[in-house]
Amino acid sequence: GGASAVSRTTVSGGSGGGGQTMRLVEADPQRYEPPAAPDAGPEPVRETVPVTSLANIAALADKHRDIQFKVKLKQFVRLVGIVPGRLDISLAEGGPKSLPSEISRRLTDWTGAKWFVTLSREEGGPTLAEEEARARNDAIVDAKADPAVAAILAAFPGAKVIDVRVPVAEEHDAADLPPEPVDDGDEPDF
Repeated sequence: GGASAVSRTTVSGGSGGGGQTMRLVEADPQRYEPPAAPDAGPEPVRETVPVTSLANIAALADKHRDIQFKVKLKQFVRLVGIVPGRLDISLAEGGPKSLPSEISRRLTDWTGAKWFVTLSREEGGPTLAEEEARARNDAIVDAKADPAVAAILAAFPGAKVIDVRVPVAEEHDAADLPPEPVDDGDEPDF
């Protein structure tokens, strides 16, 4: 028993013939190939961001607009170790016990690779929130040591440095800049 495929073709004659011709063709059972599965479409595009730190995971959360997850990640996760596909963490006090499985699920969805997240007994490094607070504090200490800032603080008793913001220079193309005036030297500048 092999299944055989039969193909039928009906051909109508011209206006004068009026007859029909049928042709039966039996296919060789060894050569029969089932029809291909319908194309499911292209594979979904996965992230190409390397995941080598908690900051990378926070960046993926930003990209996917998952702010609640990012807040929990920054507040409660301490990195113990990370290699591709495996993340070892510890939780800061108050961290939800379901967070490791939530991280695993998000990383697997976002990267297309299976991620295993384990809860370690080691303390791990600082949380992202602790790192940001330390960086902010260091910037304030550095600002107070700057001679110009120290002079301002001395001139205004009771003044404090509460935040430091570094301006980000915007890059402009040369085409965006106004043309420089040409000095021909004939006329005096006023």
